[in-house]
Amino acid sequence: MKSGSRLAAITFYGSLTTTAALLLLAKRRTGHAAPGVNCTAHWLDGDDAARIGHFDLRHSGVGIATNCAAILFWGVFYQIAAGKPDTGERSRAVSADAWRRHRRFLLATLALGPVAALIDYRATPRRFTPGWELVFSRREMTIVYAAMVAGMALGALRRR
Repeated sequence: MKSGSRLAAITFYGSLTTTAALLLLAKRRTGHAAPGVNCTAHWLDGDDAARIGHFDLRHSGVGIATNCAAILFWGVFYQIAAGKPDTGERSRAVSADAWRRHRRFLLATLALGPVAALIDYRATPRRFTPGWELVFSRREMTIVYAAMVAGMALGALRRR
């Protein structure tokens, strides 16, 4: 898979799993799914965006687009950190090079969520954070980051 199509798959699957987690957790927490994606529009409309209980283009569209753009951003770094994907060639003896590629991929995947959360919430100005803290507990935010990582890893592993 070429680098561009791999990045597209990382972004697509990461966005899909993240959005699903946001919607499901928000529905459970607030009774409405929309605040899960609307909260990310807080950079445009302030914290009130998280209290919008319906889907609309101004909040939901902006929130989903912003999350997708952020996942594309993290996807670029993830793809670089994870290294080249496995070529798909299988042999009985695992070469040292293959072991290094697998180890690098695993370490990049394990680091992705904590690094993204740390940068998102410690190094980024509050106005440009994901805004998830406006709706979710820390535990739920951890679930969202885990869903993001799982989707991005799935995208990275996807083969044609």
